[in-house]
Amino acid sequence: MPVTMNKELLIRMPSSLYNQTVKLCKKRYTTISSFVRELIVEQIESSLTPAEEKIAAEGERQYLKGKGTNWRKIKRG
Repeated sequence: MPVTMNKELLIRMPSSLYNQTVKLCKKRYTTISSFVRELIVEQIESSLTPAEEKIAAEGERQYLKGKGTNWRKIKRG
């Protein structure tokens, strides 16, 4: 099933960042548009769900209370 490209973005950035992006895209043999799409997909896929955010926040609270597990005490296979 082909994906239809029907939206455009105008991104303003400093010249130095643009030049670095162009160099990186040339090394990867990809276009800037493709590079930006990959970054956006990567960010969306790596973002946490609200439930996962609650779990992480609770873990942070427990850690700050000193209820974390010392990594040296964890048995390794």
